[in-house]
Amino acid sequence: MQKIGEYNKAFTEVYTILKFLNIEEYKKIPKDIIEVIETNRDLEYEFIYNEKAELQEQKILVETKAVLFNIFRDYLATEEQRKKIKKIQMEDRLKLEREKQKLYNTNVFMNKSVELNNTSNQNEKLETNLQIIKHKENIFIKIIKYIKNLIKK
Repeated sequence: MQKIGEYNKAFTEVYTILKFLNIEEYKKIPKDIIEVIETNRDLEYEFIYNEKAELQEQKILVETKAVLFNIFRDYLATEEQRKKIKKIQMEDRLKLEREKQKLYNTNVFMNKSVELNNTSNQNEKLETNLQIIKHKENIFIKIIKYIKNLIKK
């Protein structure tokens, strides 16, 4: 529940920061996005934006940075900037995925038979004994099923 409150505060910060955009940039943001920000902001939270300081120097919430980043990427960035951002995000995702693979070592579940072959002779016997056994139906059961099928038709 506390995360929701943080997002409401972030929307308040975003709403305040967007007021300082020039009109052309502000109009690039869809009205429904601005409505969502405006309706979900925390009216009791007071955020003071310092016009003289750069955005990086402002003390804003992490959630605010995320919302502002998405607004910039989707609505304010040039096509070239958008491509660069998407490329960087893709590289970050791939890097994170590689780290997860190293951390959780998903290859453990692959090639189990190779591991069995590399251990002792007992393990080799175990692998050969683990064959699928097919259940053969009795001839009488087959005849009964055949007769039942004929009767159903």
